[in-house]
Amino acid sequence: MKQQNYRKGKRGEEIAESYLRRQGFQIIEKNYHTRFGEIDIIATRDSKLHFVEVKLKIGEHFGTPEEMIDKRKLWQVTRTAESYLLTNRDIATKFPEIRVDAFCVVLDTEGNEQRADFYENLTGDM
Repeated sequence: MKQQNYRKGKRGEEIAESYLRRQGFQIIEKNYHTRFGEIDIIATRDSKLHFVEVKLKIGEHFGTPEEMIDKRKLWQVTRTAESYLLTNRDIATKFPEIRVDAFCVVLDTEGNEQRADFYENLTGDM
């Protein structure tokens, strides 16, 4: 089960990364880990630094990927982003505007993309 969830998560991250690149984002890092948690994608565009949480669901019968991003999850991503900025001061000074974003993907049972939505600046400017 864990291996299947890992593959699903990677598929969601690949879809998100492809979308972000098409929208002009430069990917800096993927799967950044700290004791606070993980950030799926760290990217830049227009002098802004984006910390992107990716959520993927197979169908929406048991809820949407957006419903999986609650206040606790946003707090965790924000704490992890702060840790990243403390350990990467050169990037922190280069990009004064910081955003926490979400990329939500829904696949059908065959693995085909039903929808993908990108939500910017969920927490307001950091």
